[in-house]
Amino acid sequence: MQNRYAGDVGDFGKFGLINKLFADTKWKVGVIWYLYPDENHNDDGRHIEYLERDEFIACDYKLAEKLSYIVQSGNRSVSALEKMGVLKSGSVYFDECLDFYHRFPGQTKTNKKNRSVLRQEWLSKAIEKTKNCNALFVDPDNGLEVESCPKINQAKSGKYIYYSEVKSLFEGRDVLVIYHHLNRHKKHGSHKQQIERRAKELKFRIAGDNKVFALRFKPYSPRAYFILCRSGRTDEIRNNLNGFLNHAWGRYWDSYCEI
Repeated sequence: MQNRYAGDVGDFGKFGLINKLFADTKWKVGVIWYLYPDENHNDDGRHIEYLERDEFIACDYKLAEKLSYIVQSGNRSVSALEKMGVLKSGSVYFDECLDFYHRFPGQTKTNKKNRSVLRQEWLSKAIEKTKNCNALFVDPDNGLEVESCPKINQAKSGKYIYYSEVKSLFEGRDVLVIYHHLNRHKKHGSHKQQIERRAKELKFRIAGDNKVFALRFKPYSPRAYFILCRSGRTDEIRNNLNGFLNHAWGRYWDSYCEI
């Protein structure tokens, strides 16, 4: 997540999903933003015209109003999202920035070690902040780890969540939701293939006997969401997902699968 994205169509989709999944009072929601410094090399974050389209607003007009206010205010940031209450009351947020390369640049062993230590400390603080949350949403800028950035101390590692972190964050939770930006290059296969491959990886490496749900938010630049769910919560999450997809939201989501 980057502050400049706050209020864009991606936020509208992700908060709509989280609010539907965890509307019941039994859920204590935590959010780890995986906040990365704003970049200016592209036009990402400018997909805000949905706020003027009735078919989007019909999905959740209250959420649309809140995001519209943030966009119009000029204060697009995760702190603005938190203050505006885009998620249910009592939600817990961890918004410490995840970028240590600027503090210890270069490829010396000492710098690499320092970056790794800081990343581990960041994760420990995130876990501590959200320890009482049985439902957790993580919002890495690009999503799950990739082969081109395999280590947590690399220059762009702050844009990803690593499988080792997914494992730690899922421990003691009923549900973990992960944002993942889909790859546009043909060599990675179709979006459906990418989603199924990642879901299987999460199942094999982390979820085990528990369930992994996955779905895609289609508008503009498609994103996937992976939902790791403890076996005792499977029916409830499945029912909530089905209700979500059969609502006005359904026209903007697809590639649903469960493993």
